[in-house]
Amino acid sequence: MIEVNDLSSIGKIVLGSTLLLFVGVLSIVGRLAARRVESEAEYLVADRQVPLWLSVLALLATWFGSSSVIESSSKMYRGGIGEVLLDPIACGATLIFTGLFFAERFWKTQAATVADLFRQQFGPTAERLSCAIQVPSFFLWIGAQFLAMGQLLESALGLPLSVSILLSAVVAWAIVVGGGMWAVTWANSIMILVSLTSLFVLFGATAYGIGDGDAVAGWVRVIDAAPKEHLTLDTESLEKCFAILSVLLIGLLGNVPGQDLQQRVASAKSATTARWMCVVGGVLYLLFGLIPLYLGLAARWRFGDGLSESELPLNAIATEYLSEPFQILLIVGMFSLCLAVAAGATLSQASIVSRNVIKPLRGLVRDSAGGDSLWVARVWGTRVWGTRASVGLVIAGSLAVAFSGESIMGLLELSLVLVLVSLFVPMTLALFFPSQQARPGVGNSAMIAGFVAWSIGFAFESRSGVPASLVGLSASATAGWLAMRSRGRR
Repeated sequence: MIEVNDLSSIGKIVLGSTLLLFVGVLSIVGRLAARRVESEAEYLVADRQVPLWLSVLALLATWFGSSSVIESSSKMYRGGIGEVLLDPIACGATLIFTGLFFAERFWKTQAATVADLFRQQFGPTAERLSCAIQVPSFFLWIGAQFLAMGQLLESALGLPLSVSILLSAVVAWAIVVGGGMWAVTWANSIMILVSLTSLFVLFGATAYGIGDGDAVAGWVRVIDAAPKEHLTLDTESLEKCFAILSVLLIGLLGNVPGQDLQQRVASAKSATTARWMCVVGGVLYLLFGLIPLYLGLAARWRFGDGLSESELPLNAIATEYLSEPFQILLIVGMFSLCLAVAAGATLSQASIVSRNVIKPLRGLVRDSAGGDSLWVARVWGTRVWGTRASVGLVIAGSLAVAFSGESIMGLLELSLVLVLVSLFVPMTLALFFPSQQARPGVGNSAMIAGFVAWSIGFAFESRSGVPASLVGLSASATAGWLAMRSRGRR
C-alpha cells in the first residue's frame, strides 16, 4: 500500500477527512441500493439486469486490485516482463478468454454460483467439493485487502492497526450487506473511476516530468532506457519455458472458475452483455495494466538500482512527481481499489456460503414471499435473513485471516493454483458437454485427480523440473475425459 509518511500534518488531516467522507458516501450508496432488493436473485445477481457499461466498470473494479498496480510496478522495476506475466498479462487475457468461450454459456445456465453449476451437472458431492476448494481462497483474498486498507488507515490516521483493519471490514460490510449486487456494482463503479483518475494523473505527471514538459518524450525516454533483459523473456532452457507456460495457464485458466468473475457474468442483462462485458473489460484491463509497468520502468530510469527491497517504486515516483494534493488523490485511489475488491469478493463468498453451504442444511425455511425470496434460517428460535447473515460470516472469517498477519497471505497463490487444477476442467465439461442428468463420476474424478496429481507433482517439482500445476491440470483433463467416455459406453 502507498505510504503517507511523506505527507505534511495538514496533508494527513485532509487525507483522513477525505477517506472518511468517501467511505460515508459509499455506505449511503449501499443503503440506497438496499431499497430495491427483495429477492435472492436481486441480492446475488441484481436480477440479471446490469447493463453493459455498468458491468464493465464493476468488473474492472473487482479485477483491478491495488496489487495489480503496486506489485506489478515493483516487479517491473526489479525483474522486468518475466515477473508480470501473471498480472496484468495473463489476468487480463483471462477476461477476454472467458468472454469468448465461457460467459454466454454460464449465463444461460441461470446459475448464481459456480457451485450451483456443479450441483446441476455433477450432483451435491461435486458442489461441496467445489465449495471446499473456493472458500479458503476467498477468505485469504478478502483478508489481504483488509490488511492493506488497515495499514493505510494506520499510517494516515494514526490509529492502531487492529482498529484500522476492523474499520475497513465494517466499511465493506456496510456496502454489501443491504443492497448486495446492486450496491456492490454502483459502489465499485464509483471506486474504479476514482482509482483510474488517480492513476492517470500519476502517469501523466511522471511522463511530463521525465520528458521535461513533453509527455510523449517522457514515455519514449523511459522505454528506450529500459534494460533489454527487462523487456524480454528468458526461454533459454526447457525448464524455464515450462515455468512461463505454468504462470500463463494459472492466470489464464485458473481464474475462469472464480466465483467473483462468474457472478459478474450471471448479473449481466443478457448473454451477449455478459460476453462483451468480459471482452471489453479484458482489453481495458490490459491497457490500464500497462500504466504501472511504465511507472516501474520510470522508477528504474529515475532511481536506477537505488531503491531498497522495502521501498515501493510507485511510492517513490509519486513523491518525486506529484504535488501533495495529487498524492492524496492517489492514496484514496489505491484505497478504493482494495475496498472494491473486498466488497466484490465478500458478496461472491457470501453467495457460496449462503446457497451452497448453509442453505442445504436442515433447519432452513422459506420466506412467505416464495421460493425466490431471501431465505431465512431459524437460529435459536430467531428468524435470521440467511443470505445477508452470510455476509457477516464472511467478514468475520476474513478478519481472522487479516489479524493472523502477513505470513498466511503466502497461501493465497497456492489456493489459486488449486482452483486451476481442480475446477477448470469440470467447469469446462459442464458448460461444453452439458447433460440432463447429474454425472457424479465425471466431475468428482476430474477434481480429485487434479488435486492428487498436483500434490504428487508439488512434492517432486524441484527434482522433475515440471510445474505441479501442469501435472495437476493434465491429470484432471485425463480423468474427466476417461469418465466421459466410460459413461458414454453404458
